[in-house]
Amino acid sequence: MEQFIFAKDSVLIVDLKKGEIVDLIHKNQSLNEQKTALFAVKIRDRKGESFLVSSTRCNLVSYSSNVARYSCDYLDVDVIFSQVENGLNLRVNVKNKTDNLLEWVELAPIIVHNKLKDEFGGKGEIVYPYNEGCIVSNMAYRESMPFKYIEPDYPSKNTFSIFPNMIFAQFISYIADGVGVYMGMHDGERTTKHIDFCYCGGGIKIFLRTYCNARYGQDYSMPFDFVLKTFEGEWQKACDIYYGWFKTNLPKNLKKIDENDSLPEWYGNSPVVVAYPVRGKNDTDMSENGLYPYKNALPILEDIAEKTKSKVMALLMHWEGAAPWAPPYYWPPYGGESEFNDFADELHERQMLLGLYCSGMGWTQKSKIDLSYDKTAEFDKLGLIDSVCENSDGNAKSIICTSQRDGFDLCPSSRKVKNILKEEYEKLCNGKVDYVQALDQNHGGSSYFCYSDKHGHVPAPGKWQHEEVNSILSSIDKKGAIFGCESSATEPFLAQLPFSDNRYELNYYVGKPVPIYAYLYHEFVNNFMGNQICAMLEKTDNNFTYKLAYSFIAGDMLTLVLGGKDKMLHAWCDYVEPLEKTVDKDVVLPFVKTLNEWRNGKTKKFLHYGKMVEPRKIKCSKERFLLEDGKTYLVEDSLLTQAYACGEEKAQFIVNYNLNPVDVEFDENFDVYFDSNLKTVKKDCKKLTVDPLSAIMIKI
Repeated sequence: MEQFIFAKDSVLIVDLKKGEIVDLIHKNQSLNEQKTALFAVKIRDRKGESFLVSSTRCNLVSYSSNVARYSCDYLDVDVIFSQVENGLNLRVNVKNKTDNLLEWVELAPIIVHNKLKDEFGGKGEIVYPYNEGCIVSNMAYRESMPFKYIEPDYPSKNTFSIFPNMIFAQFISYIADGVGVYMGMHDGERTTKHIDFCYCGGGIKIFLRTYCNARYGQDYSMPFDFVLKTFEGEWQKACDIYYGWFKTNLPKNLKKIDENDSLPEWYGNSPVVVAYPVRGKNDTDMSENGLYPYKNALPILEDIAEKTKSKVMALLMHWEGAAPWAPPYYWPPYGGESEFNDFADELHERQMLLGLYCSGMGWTQKSKIDLSYDKTAEFDKLGLIDSVCENSDGNAKSIICTSQRDGFDLCPSSRKVKNILKEEYEKLCNGKVDYVQALDQNHGGSSYFCYSDKHGHVPAPGKWQHEEVNSILSSIDKKGAIFGCESSATEPFLAQLPFSDNRYELNYYVGKPVPIYAYLYHEFVNNFMGNQICAMLEKTDNNFTYKLAYSFIAGDMLTLVLGGKDKMLHAWCDYVEPLEKTVDKDVVLPFVKTLNEWRNGKTKKFLHYGKMVEPRKIKCSKERFLLEDGKTYLVEDSLLTQAYACGEEKAQFIVNYNLNPVDVEFDENFDVYFDSNLKTVKKDCKKLTVDPLSAIMIKI
């Protein structure tokens, strides 16, 4: 047995001869419950068949100078251990003895208890940087939901736990009884990774895999560290470790908001995003809803602007003149360019903004919504079969948005694809449009898996994916518009996608949302709370105000969703009867006004470009929300809170999203501010009552 002592009281115990991790111990507390292979390598042939080689199938050749050398018929592998201050770093070098492809390498996973703390007899929770961030404390619940563990493969699903996609940062963490283990891949090139957890034997395996970015027959040398650390505290402590690396290894061209002169002026004015379909009531319905002609929406938007005292952005769905959600062809707009441009001009005359939803890097062969839309002949004429994402055996298909369209995923490496996307997006950027949600379905901004050897890229997932997408984004003349994606931009795209549809509520399919994304990146990008599709929560009076409050404390700009001229919805695709299930505008609009005053007042420096920091604890009552499965309850504090730093100053915001007052108690006395201009203050306060649908601030 080899003991690798790191940090003050931590040790990793490895049986090098058997190639197994035996235990991970911090202060005599075991964090690893089951032996597991030190490494595993996935090998893939040209037909797409694959197999795994793990350290337990290899022979230990030698161990000296912290390098363990393993060998088998397929591979020679060196595992390099580096004991550094407060941690242990590992790397691998893999010699490929075959003419197959090294697809990915998994290094130093751990296996924890088979139940998490919110299961009977369970313990621990997983800090998971998935779709803006969540804490997973019930493994059985996660596995019962649509976002359960799935081994990523071809064709791609948009729920895979892939970085940079639904996973936005290169780490994962496990915390039990106040002790945490941090596992990260500190990769400045930010190549594709699978970061996840799953049942394994009698436990839950937590792991990180990096795709090798190698061609058939090539070797692989890991150019970055796998970082293992322990800590004490909550999820913010794991984030602090990652942020410590991130801030000195920023993605290309990324600047903090207060230093970024490429952002439009409106970005700093916290517009209220009003998302709505020009026609239809859900993704596949095209019936009239009263919002077309375009100008029909102007009185509604003006009313929202007046009642919220905010700048408003109309963010349109089903505006495409081709067919809804039918990429890559969007232009001309429904009703024609003249009518669309007149609407844009009237919005701008009223100091409003115009945004457009698109649908990502897909090719629509046939629309299932508009049956007249058929691009089969054009697809054949352009020879695009050689430009779409494929499996290793040449099979090409897409499983994205199949209720709306049949088609393919476009590979961004293809010259034809680059030209098509540039040309089509530039048609939208005509000087009239302020924002384009260009990469809907491409969560986080990345492309889908492609194993083709026809496009010039490595015939497997890898860093080429984000490099090619960024190349396309850079080539587009945006004429002042800014771009975004579904969910929020992952690290390689932070500089190019600064305003995105942050649907934190998707994490109710996994666990409890927490703002990990904002904790890491808020000083670089602000997002908006998204169209709330898959809202998950039952539709109650304080449901939507809760979501507004969550988005506010996470630093996001706020969103309202229209379903028709007289209907404000809990979420897009949530057009329901009876009407009492719609949002009460008389409740919601004043609350949005209150929250946006905080975003635009003297506290703007915290909420717009501050750095999120760990908040002080507060004591308050609890609320229960029933989830859409009809049996699971979310228990949440009656007050939501988060803290931000700007320079040496720190401020903590506390929001009451309820229709009734809520008492709060602090752990020490604070000065409490009741308005965004910081004029109304209660000094040296430890207890108080927070008014309904209001926010307060304390300086910490």
